[in-house]
This record gives sequence, structure tokens and C-alpha cells, in this order.
Amino acid sequence: MIATAVVLAFLTLAGGVSGATKSAKQCETPVYQNGLELVFGRAKTRAAADKLTAAVLRSGFQKTQTVQESCSVWKTVLRGIDSYDSAVGVQAEARKVKYAPTIECLLAQEIGQTQAIFGTRATLGELGDVVQRANSFGYVGLKTKHAPCGGYQAYIAGFSSPSDAVDYARVASQRTGLHVIVVKA
Repeated sequence: MIATAVVLAFLTLAGGVSGATKSAKQCETPVYQNGLELVFGRAKTRAAADKLTAAVLRSGFQKTQTVQESCSVWKTVLRGIDSYDSAVGVQAEARKVKYAPTIECLLAQEIGQTQAIFGTRATLGELGDVVQRANSFGYVGLKTKHAPCGGYQAYIAGFSSPSDAVDYARVASQRTGLHVIVVKA
């Protein structure tokens, strides 16, 4: 089945979503990487969600799992989807076998690191152009990561303060012509 081949190519991410309150975080599965997920359904008990997860797995959607979304909600999800186009393709495959998953954005828990983002692109190949441009102006050592909700970002971290990062981004934008922004990851 096409869905199985597509899904096997995806990276497997740690499960869950980050919460807004301390008590809610205790009931949620932590997330360590941004990305897209297909949510096949939600349930009020783990047993009910596990039943749906088993059915989805039998339909060929490997790496689908049950994760706790809150203290009273469990969900059946497929994670590790790198692009919106891939998510739409897997969603179309799921519809052929009578599932209607939603595509949702998965945001990693904040680790408190300030980053200067040099660019966000849909593919690593396109991001390579950003890295090459930054390198040509002396900005070397950029790292790459999955961008929230698909695509990839080139960034640099290790700033001593948020104001240092803002100054760095301003100068880098002026020198490279790239729109460098600061985020707290």
C-alpha cells in the first residue's frame, strides 16, 4: 500500500503536545521536535484510543500511535511528517480506507534557547541556498531543524542574552539580505 511506503519514510518523533499549565503538562506526552501530525481521532479513554490505533495500524498506517493529549483526552496520531504535501498525500490515502484524519501542527516544548533563524524553506535543498548565502557573508556554522508545521529552518544559537540575539539578527539581515528573525525555542 502506498500509505505504508510513504509513512515508513517519515521520522518517528517523541509523542505528545506541550501544555499551558503545570498540572496539564503532567497529563500530556512531551514533544521534542516540531512537525506535522495526522490525527485519526480522539477519545476520552486510553482503551478507546488504543482500539482506534489498532484499526488504523491494520489499515497500513505504520507508526501510528496513541498519545495522551490532556488529562481526559487520548488521540490516535501519525507523527514525523516533514511536509504539508506529504501530510495531504497520507490524508488522501486514509480517506480511501474510510478515515478522515486532520492535519495538525505539533510544537516542541520550549527549551529556553534563543535562536536567530536565517530562513525557513520547504525542503533541505532550498534551505541549502540560505545556508550558502549566509556562509558567503561569514555566517558559518548554521544548524538546521524541522520548522514548525513543516519545512526546515537554518539557525544559530548560543546568545548570552535576547538583546544580543536581536542585535545579531539585525546586522545579519542587513549584511546578507536575508530576513533573520529571533525566536525563543
